[in-house]
Amino acid sequence: MKDNEKFVVLLRHGIAELHGARADDDARILTETGNRRMKQIGRGLKKRFPKAEVIYSSPLIRCVETAEWVEKAYGSQIVVKTFDALAPDAGAGDFRALIDGSDARRIICVGHEPNLSKTMLAVTKMSSDGVIELKKGGCYGIRMFGDGAAQLEWMLPPRVLRRK
Repeated sequence: MKDNEKFVVLLRHGIAELHGARADDDARILTETGNRRMKQIGRGLKKRFPKAEVIYSSPLIRCVETAEWVEKAYGSQIVVKTFDALAPDAGAGDFRALIDGSDARRIICVGHEPNLSKTMLAVTKMSSDGVIELKKGGCYGIRMFGDGAAQLEWMLPPRVLRRK
């Protein structure tokens, strides 16, 4: 990776309680299955992205729980920080400001759909005529260049990350 580049993984939170399960939708937590799968996905992400420096998360509980599984997979060598720039109502500009303002060069961002896909499309200047969506626990890998350009390098579904 060149000095002026960053690599960002956009990771969708794990399987959470259904909408309406709690009076405050923002308070939904990961299910038992969501926790089990995110533990596996965290390990798989570490294998594929071993040099992560930081984890940025939406402040919503289901994202923080997801980020904590990833943090554990890295042996707590990296820390989780929450930012409103990854909340469900944030835009691609909020994301870009967060990444541009970070000293880290290898970043994992835990967030929500459809925001993650919209953000990926906006920063890479790609378009989609159909629906593009990450499954829960899936991720995009984006190389961001110093000149503001960005390139999608990979998209991994959760089943690939869960493989041993």
